[in-house]
Amino acid sequence: MSKPVKDMMTEQLRERYSSIDSALWVDFVGCPGVTNNEFRRALHGKQMRLEIVKTALLRRAVEGSKLEPLAKNVSGPAALVTGGESAIDIAKAVEEWLPKITGMKLRGAMLDGELLSDRDLPGLAKMAGRRDLQAGIASAVRAPGGKLAAAILAGGGAIAACVKSLIEKLEKGESVGGAAAPEAAAAPDAAGAPESSGA
Repeated sequence: MSKPVKDMMTEQLRERYSSIDSALWVDFVGCPGVTNNEFRRALHGKQMRLEIVKTALLRRAVEGSKLEPLAKNVSGPAALVTGGESAIDIAKAVEEWLPKITGMKLRGAMLDGELLSDRDLPGLAKMAGRRDLQAGIASAVRAPGGKLAAAILAGGGAIAACVKSLIEKLEKGESVGGAAAPEAAAAPDAAGAPESSGA
């Protein structure tokens, strides 16, 4: 490969990877063509991309970027999977295909600019993704507010029920708290008051 072609390819890769801080490096040797296409299509549907890059070219392209530590650890042909929201999402997508692609395995990962060690890789797909964490935080924040609103509404409902019950009793002329309703108290004065005897 001539130097101008190498420089052009390096520049394209640099543009592509300059803003990326999460990626997964997988061993992807010996995958049949049809399966390869299906896997790439499945990744594309999740806004992810698989790209096989020569190691030397990758190192030149990501020099000074957040993917540089991963490139330094790459040996052999590098099959990089990028995209999604983080390397956790990528690992989950790749793990779905591990049983279908013999020989494919995780070799390295960058998660939000941090290089993961070999012992961290097997558990990467089981970690909570950014969306799951955000949902958990939102749920935790909403919970106290929901309880407060429920308590306020419950108290208001109890008061409204008491007032309604009181009104109904007064309308029926029943005594409330030991006192007769106003109509019931006024009725004897109007109808059955004793006549005065002093004329």
